[in-house]
Amino acid sequence: MILKLIIFFIAIGWLLSSLVKYFLRSKLKRFVDQVNEAQRDQHRQSRRPRNGNVNVDYIPKNQKDKTSSSKNGGDYIDYEEVKD
Repeated sequence: MILKLIIFFIAIGWLLSSLVKYFLRSKLKRFVDQVNEAQRDQHRQSRRPRNGNVNVDYIPKNQKDKTSSSKNGGDYIDYEEVKD
């Protein structure tokens, strides 16, 4: 009789722990989805220019070449390393 009671309590404990794990996983998944959605919304809002301002993050290659070649460098100076 005692053995049946112990087995019964073990089975009930296992069943309850399985149910708790299932519900916690589903709640955690919902929470993670909500956080991810909020993060996506925040990212979308931060990417929009405010007050009509536009930020340029890309300069085409042909523009880079023109600016670097238009700069006049100084004279070449030959040097030697001096060891102490």
